[in-house]
Amino acid sequence: MKKLTLIFVTFLTVSAVFGQKPLRLDAYNFLRKGQLDKAMTNIEPTISDPTTMSDPKTWFYRGNIYLQIHMSDNPAYKSLDPDALSKAYESYKKLLELDTKKEYYTEAIQNIFVISEQLYNQGVNHFKDGDSLNTNADLAKANANLVKAKADSTTAVAAFSKALVSFERAVDVNATYGNVDTLAIFNAGLSADKANNYAKAKQYYGKVIEMNYPQPLVYNSLSDVYLEEKDTLQAVATIQEGRKKYPDNFTLLIAETNIYLAAKQNDKAMANLKEAVKTDPMNPTIHYAVGVNYFSMNNLEEAEKSYLKAIEIKPDYFEANYNLGALYVNQAATLIDKANKLPLSATAEYDALKLQADDVLKKSIPFLETASRLDPSDKGTLLSLKEIYTRLNMLDKRKEVEAKLAGL
Repeated sequence: MKKLTLIFVTFLTVSAVFGQKPLRLDAYNFLRKGQLDKAMTNIEPTISDPTTMSDPKTWFYRGNIYLQIHMSDNPAYKSLDPDALSKAYESYKKLLELDTKKEYYTEAIQNIFVISEQLYNQGVNHFKDGDSLNTNADLAKANANLVKAKADSTTAVAAFSKALVSFERAVDVNATYGNVDTLAIFNAGLSADKANNYAKAKQYYGKVIEMNYPQPLVYNSLSDVYLEEKDTLQAVATIQEGRKKYPDNFTLLIAETNIYLAAKQNDKAMANLKEAVKTDPMNPTIHYAVGVNYFSMNNLEEAEKSYLKAIEIKPDYFEANYNLGALYVNQAATLIDKANKLPLSATAEYDALKLQADDVLKKSIPFLETASRLDPSDKGTLLSLKEIYTRLNMLDKRKEVEAKLAGL
């Protein structure tokens, strides 16, 4: 969310004091009239003139001029200096050094606050640009346009890098008047993360954690950075720290579970998944994950139950339908392999196993057919169905599948 801006530009009463430097006076008058180009031209020589360079008034005028240039709606004035905001800030900082009587202190601090808001909003805009470019890259990848995807992704990283700079500067500017902007610090971390600048991402995420920033997401984000760096131990430690502070946070629970799953720590993953089911019993994705975990543990009975539960909640769940169908196909393959290893004399046992395998294959058909309807272009599903139809002598069904495969 952008921050609101209220500018304070005080036009002090200027008397024609003898010895006053004419250029600075002209700069002030042009600023008052809104002629920012002339104001800028006249103020610049005064910051290096020995008679005015140590006068806080010089820097106050200069700060006001450049802030107005940055804030101007007139494109001609706006383009006078692309770095006007930085020059305004530098001017106010110099003013604070010289203004020992604090004659301009209040107005300067108010305008420094405006600068911090402008920098924050710049960061927000750059971040939005990066998100938009990332979306374009994802769409390009989906269309196999890898060249464009890479170009967009590179541009997105550049946008997030700009966002990082803006948020960092907002943090520094806030520090000028003793303010700590935790939101800007967090956003700096998020921007660095998306810009693949993991060192700064860890720096800013760690800083907001130290400041007890009330956002569980920061632990998840920091953990992801460690995972990118292949530091699984630190990733787990970070998530566990977050879960200790936010024990009821579902997102952190799932993040920890995903780490365990990736590390093939099935027992720990299952403990978390069971907790997740209790927290959100109607979430089909969790039941599906439980099924996948049971399958990897070779507990096919429990895997079957979990896949069925996921499908009950979400009948159009492609992965759950496909995996359950594949589970039955694998069971049938095991039975067939067992039958093939029997001696030739074990005819009755062979026939029984073959019949049992066919029955299991029949159980797979409705789920694989549903998966194929949900994703008609999935070749793996069609090939599985073709094999099943062939084995069960379902020739009409096989022809349909062969026609679909030919069209891919």
